[in-house]
Amino acid sequence: MRARFCRPALFAALAACAFADAAADRIAIGQTIAGLNEQPRPAALFTADSDAPAELARLLKAPADPPTVTISHEPFGEATINFPAVTPPRFSVRAIRFVTPDVALADGGGAYSDTQTVPVLFIMKREDGVWKIASLRRLAAVAPPAPVPR
Repeated sequence: MRARFCRPALFAALAACAFADAAADRIAIGQTIAGLNEQPRPAALFTADSDAPAELARLLKAPADPPTVTISHEPFGEATINFPAVTPPRFSVRAIRFVTPDVALADGGGAYSDTQTVPVLFIMKREDGVWKIASLRRLAAVAPPAPVPR
């Protein structure tokens, strides 16, 4: 009789522990990705076999906005080319999915400005109990689907 009442309590306790670990892992993954916003970027954020630094360098070179031209309306006026200040993107996480207990996919983005965000997919791997970035990929921006004509 006692086993019948203890078994559901045991499963509830195990489920609570599993969700607590997932929540702690989500926080740790978010902190690792937020570490990309620090200057200089710590090398400890990446796994030993990571290809993320090369892709990150490409993301950092990407211009946020195209240059603009200001033309004077005065006679014999000059034209000025205005190059926007290149600021590194601020990385954040939107969603995390666990593939295995030690591998996760994190959807995130790199925000260059208030108006321009680049979607990024992070492949996270747990090494020695610490979540690290194994790879990251810039994704194509997806436009919302067009309405279906009726």
